[in-house]
Amino acid sequence: MKRKKRPLGPVVEIVLMAIFVSILCLIFNLIDLSGYKTEAGTFETTLIIINNIFSKEGIKHLLNNTLVNFQTLEPLILVIVSLIAISVMEASGLLKQVFTPFKSIKSKYITMLVIFVGIISTIIGDYSYALLLPLAGIFYKYIGKNSSLGVLTMFIGITAGYGTGIIYNYQAYELGNITELAAQSITASYNYELLSNIFLLIVSTLALTIVGTIVMEIFGKKYSRNEVTDNLNISKKASRVTLIVFIILMILFAYCIIPGLPHSGILLDKTEPTYIGKLFGTGSILSHGLMILIVGILIICGFVYGIISKNIKNSGNYSKVLTKSFEGTGYIFVLLFFSNILYEIIDWTNFSTVISTNIIDFVGATQISGVGLVILAFISIVLISVLIPASVEKWQLIAPIYVPLLMRANISPAFTQTIFIAADSIGKLFSPIYIYLIITVGFMYKYEKDADESIFTIMKKIMPVIGIMLLVWIVVVLGWYLTGMPIGINSSITL
Repeated sequence: MKRKKRPLGPVVEIVLMAIFVSILCLIFNLIDLSGYKTEAGTFETTLIIINNIFSKEGIKHLLNNTLVNFQTLEPLILVIVSLIAISVMEASGLLKQVFTPFKSIKSKYITMLVIFVGIISTIIGDYSYALLLPLAGIFYKYIGKNSSLGVLTMFIGITAGYGTGIIYNYQAYELGNITELAAQSITASYNYELLSNIFLLIVSTLALTIVGTIVMEIFGKKYSRNEVTDNLNISKKASRVTLIVFIILMILFAYCIIPGLPHSGILLDKTEPTYIGKLFGTGSILSHGLMILIVGILIICGFVYGIISKNIKNSGNYSKVLTKSFEGTGYIFVLLFFSNILYEIIDWTNFSTVISTNIIDFVGATQISGVGLVILAFISIVLISVLIPASVEKWQLIAPIYVPLLMRANISPAFTQTIFIAADSIGKLFSPIYIYLIITVGFMYKYEKDADESIFTIMKKIMPVIGIMLLVWIVVVLGWYLTGMPIGINSSITL
C-alpha cells in the first residue's frame, strides 16, 4: 500500500521560501535586474536594485536586525495583547454565555454572520485579525462546529473583503490621499472623496457575503464537529450586570471620539480636516491606543462576569485565567519568528519591490484600453499583492503609474482605486508571505494538533474558494464598468 505523502510543515516551508528568495536575489543581482519607483506627488523616479543577501552586508544586516525587528513585529504584539483579553472572557464563562445560544441557528446563517462580520470588521484595520481569528475558533467550539474551520472562515471573510464593507477605515483615507496625488498629475484640481465608491463597495460586500457563505458551507463539510467539555457556569445575573457595564464603557468610549461636546473628543487628532483623519490620524490617541482600549473593555467585562458567575474564584485565580487562550498557541510564535527572517530577506534585498515595479512598468507601457485595460490592471495588482501584501505600501508603488494611465483611458481615479481594493484582497488570500495567513495557520494548529496542515496545503484546499471570490470581484468590477452606473456619491466610472 502506497504511503500518503506528508506535507513539509509550515516552518520548513517558510525556511525553504527564504532560501529560494535568497537564491533568486543572488541570480537577479548578478544579471543587474532593477526597477524604477515613482513617487506620488513629485513623480520623481528612483532606481531600485536587488541586493544579494549572501554578501557581507546582507549577512551582517540579517544578524543585526532579525531579533530587533522581531521584538517590534506588530502582528506579534497584537496577537499577544488580544489573547490576554480573550483569555479572561473565555475563562470567565462570558464567551460561553454569549456564543452558546447560536448553537440552535442553522449552519448557513452562522457562516454568513462570520463572513459579514469579517468584512465589516476591517474598520479597525489589522486589529480585526488579531481579535477575530481566535474568537472565531472559540465561537465555533461553543456551537459545536470545527474551530479550525471557524478560524479559516473568518480569515477569508476579513481578507476577501479587506478595504470594502459599509464603513470606512483609515486605510481608505490613506489610499484616497495617494490616489489624489497621483490624479493631480493629469488634473491638478482633482479631489478624492471618501464616499466616491460607496455604492460599489456596498454591493460587493453583499455579494461576497452571499457567495462566500455558499462556498464555505460546501467547503466546511470536510471538517468534523467539536465537542465542548468545559464545566463553566452560565449566569443570567452575571450577563445582565456585564451588559450594563459594557454599555457604560461604550458610552464613555463614544464620548471620547465625538467632537464638539464639552470636554469630548479627547482621543481625536483635532488637526485633521476629516473625521476619519481625526479618528485614525498619526496624532490621534485612538489610532495608537485602540487595541489597548478594546482589550481594556473586554478584560473588565470578562472580570465582572467571572466574579458574579463564580467562574473566577479570587485574585490568584484571575491571574491564571489571563493565560487561558494561550494554550496551544506556541506554534504561532514559532511561525512568526521564522517568517520574520523571510520578511527581513525580502525587505533588504528589494526583491518584491523590483519585481513589482517591472510588472507596473509593463502595464504602463501597454496600449490596451477599455475592458482589456481594466482586466490587465486587476490581474497585475493580484500578482503584485502576492509579493507585497501591505496595501498602502503597494498603492504607493502602483498609483503614480496606474491612476494617470487609466485616466488617459477615461477611467476615473475612484474606480481605479476600487480595482486596486478588489485585486488587493484576492492577492492576499493566496500570498504565502502574508503574515496573517501565517497566523491563521498557527491558530488552525491550535485546534488541529494532529492535522497534516501546512501553508501550501491550506492554500491548495481553499483555492476553489479563492477562485470563486475572484470571480465575484471580477463580475462586480466589470459589471459596473460595462453598465456605467455611478459608483458612489457624485462619482462615476468615467471622468
